[in-house]
Amino acid sequence: MYEIVNKLKLLKAEFRRQRQIKGNLTENVKRAKGFLDKAQELFATYKEDILLHLVKCCRQVCSETIKLEISMLKQRAKLRWMKHGDQNSKVFFRKVNSTRAKQRVFQIKKTTGEVLTEMIEVTQEFISYFQSLLGGSKSHRVLDIEFLRQDIKHILTTDEANQLIAPVTRSEIKAAFFDIDKDSASDPDGYTSAFFRAAWPVVGQAISDAIGDFFRTGMLLKQINTTLLALIPKVNMPTYVSDYRPISCCNVLYKAITKIIVKRMQLVLHLLVDYSQNAFVPGRNISDNILLAQELLAGYNQVRLPSRCTLKVDIQKAYDSVEWDFLLEVLRLFNFPPQFIKLIEQCVSTVSYSISLNGSVYGFFKGRRGLRQGDPMSPYLFVLVMEIWSSLLRYRVKNAAQFQYHWKCKDVGLINLCFADDALLFCKAHIPSIRVLTDSLNEFAALSGLTVNPAKSQIILSRAVQQERQQIIDSFGFQEGMLPVKYLGVPLTSSRLNDC
Repeated sequence: MYEIVNKLKLLKAEFRRQRQIKGNLTENVKRAKGFLDKAQELFATYKEDILLHLVKCCRQVCSETIKLEISMLKQRAKLRWMKHGDQNSKVFFRKVNSTRAKQRVFQIKKTTGEVLTEMIEVTQEFISYFQSLLGGSKSHRVLDIEFLRQDIKHILTTDEANQLIAPVTRSEIKAAFFDIDKDSASDPDGYTSAFFRAAWPVVGQAISDAIGDFFRTGMLLKQINTTLLALIPKVNMPTYVSDYRPISCCNVLYKAITKIIVKRMQLVLHLLVDYSQNAFVPGRNISDNILLAQELLAGYNQVRLPSRCTLKVDIQKAYDSVEWDFLLEVLRLFNFPPQFIKLIEQCVSTVSYSISLNGSVYGFFKGRRGLRQGDPMSPYLFVLVMEIWSSLLRYRVKNAAQFQYHWKCKDVGLINLCFADDALLFCKAHIPSIRVLTDSLNEFAALSGLTVNPAKSQIILSRAVQQERQQIIDSFGFQEGMLPVKYLGVPLTSSRLNDC
C-alpha cells in the first residue's frame, strides 16, 4: 500500500504541470470562441478552401475546450440529476457560484457573544471546536454490556461470521471503485473515483494488491485515512461554529475499502437489527416507520381513548459523539469475528482531520471519537449502535414492573421506532413508565457518548391526559410537543394520513 500512496503522490506533480499547461478552462473557452469567430469572418469575406479548413479546426478545438469546461463545472456543481440534456454551462456556473457564496465564511460568533472577523481567529475557532468534538480526550467510561446478550435480536453464528472474513477478490475491489460516484467530491489528495475508473487497465492490478494487503494484514497507512472536513451550513444564516455540519471527504482508496466492508455487513445486518429500525437495512423502507408512527398517534385528540405518551428524541451530535471503545464492544457482543473487528477498528481509529474553509485547508488533528458523515461505513455502524439502545430499552422495560405500554404496542412489545438518529418512544402517559424510558436514555448516554438534547426533544401527550399533564412535562425537562409533528419529513397527525 505504501508503494501506491507514493506513486499517487508523485503523480500529483504531473497533474499540477498539466494544469499549468492547460491554464484556466473558462479563459480557454473564451479564446477558442474568439478564434472561431475570426476564422468565420475571414471565410465569409474571402471564401477560400484553406480558410474553410481553418474554421473546421477552430470549431473542433472550441468544442473540445467547452466539453472540458462543462466536465469541470459538472463536478463542481454536483448536479447529479442533470446527467443528460443540454450542455448549459450557465446552469453549472450559477450553481457553483451559489454554493460558494453559501459556504463562504467571513465571520463567526463565539458562545461568549464575541464576534470574530479576522480570518486567523475564525479558522482557529473552527479548528478548536472540531478538535474538541472529534479529537478531544475520552470522556465516557465504557461499561460492561454483556448483560444485554439475552435481549439482542440475533448473535452471529459461525457460518454467518465466516462470510464476513472470506478472502477479498479482485472483482470485489473493482466493483467497489466503480460503485463510487465519478462526480463525488475529491479526496484530500485531489483524486476522484473517475481517475481510477479511467485508468483501471493501468492501475487496477496495483490497487487490487494494495487493498488485498489491507484485508490480509489489517494494517492501514495513515495517509489513506486523512480526511478533509467540508463545512455545510445547517441553517440559512449560520452564526456559530455549531451551525455547520462537518461532512468528511475521505480518500478514494479508503472509501473503496469501506464499501467492501459494507457489502459484507449487509449480508447479516437484517439478522441483527430489530424491525423497530429501518434505516440502511436491506429490504426495509422509511415508509414503514412513517405509517406505523402515524397509526400509533391516531386518535391522540380523543378523550375517550387510553392516555398515551410519545417521546420525540433528538440525539445531540449523533454521529460525532459515538465512543470508539463502545462501538468495538457492540461488535463483539454481536459476535463479529475478531479479524473483521480489527479491520473496522483500523478504519475508524486511525483517522486524522483537516478543515476546508473558503477554499483553503487549515489545521491537522487526530480523531478520538465519532463516526464520519461521508464515510460509507458510518451509517451501518451507527445502526448497530442504536440497536444496542433498543436492546437496553427492552431489558429495562422487561425488568420494570411499573412500566405500562402504549395500549396499541403491548401485544407486539413495541417501545421505540428508529431511523438512524430519528427516534420515537412510546408508552402510557404514566410518570413511572416515562421514567423507565428516560433513565434508559441516560444509561445509554453513559455507555455510548450519545446524549439527548432536551431543548430539541419533545413529549407529546394525548388529550386523555388531564390531571398529570403539567406534572409530566415538569418532571422530564422536554418541551411539550403538539400535533401535527414532523417525523422523517412527514407531518404526523391524530387523524388519517391522506397524503405522504
